[in-house]
Amino acid sequence: MIGGRYVLLDGLGRGLMGPVWRAEDRVTGRPVAVQELPLPTGLSTAEHAAFRERLLREARKSGALGDPGLLGVHDVLSDTGTDHVVTELLDAVRLSDHVASGGPLGSEEAAGIARGLLGTLQRAHAQDLVHGAVRPGAVWLAADGRIALGDVGLARAAGPVLPPLAGPFVAPEQRAGAPPARAGDLWGLGETLAASGAYGAPLHDLVVALRAEDPEDRPSVDEALAMLDDAEPARRRGWWARFTR
Repeated sequence: MIGGRYVLLDGLGRGLMGPVWRAEDRVTGRPVAVQELPLPTGLSTAEHAAFRERLLREARKSGALGDPGLLGVHDVLSDTGTDHVVTELLDAVRLSDHVASGGPLGSEEAAGIARGLLGTLQRAHAQDLVHGAVRPGAVWLAADGRIALGDVGLARAAGPVLPPLAGPFVAPEQRAGAPPARAGDLWGLGETLAASGAYGAPLHDLVVALRAEDPEDRPSVDEALAMLDDAEPARRRGWWARFTR
């Protein structure tokens, strides 16, 4: 039991900072996901309090946005000295698992996922909400077709107290110690698409642009969406044909 109301049922894998469990909210009866957010030992009380304040600020921004492209944050709480974030639980599979079991994405599926994630990032960035750790394991593909990002804002909240994130999905400037920023989310999206098999036509040029080493050379979300439009002429012709018959 976490926080006196969330009963942990079984594991769902690992999130950005710690293990994630399927759980039941005993107050509302709804299923939820609970992620543990362990921090390094030796932090001062002030550092821990500052982390919680940053975490709450990012959670409030995410909740206020109410975007279907973001996993909804229900609660942020501390239990026996460890922080946890409680989010909605989707009937969904991680993109990383989807590719591992089904193989590389087809061009149409890849373009649909790219468009969904770009739209979510466009709305989030407009409200100063930076994800900070876009990667295949943070992308959820729901049974009803919804595409949602998890771990929203955790990298930004934890950045000042954790070592810089590592790995190919983390932008070079962020690996070097820069805080999470919009351009880093675009890098993460490019690496996510490449790792999911979307590096060939018609998304090749978009993926290359998103993976530019210099953040100044990466397209903005709006520019990336325009590139995606240009990469899908068949889709746009099909859309126009419905109105010109």
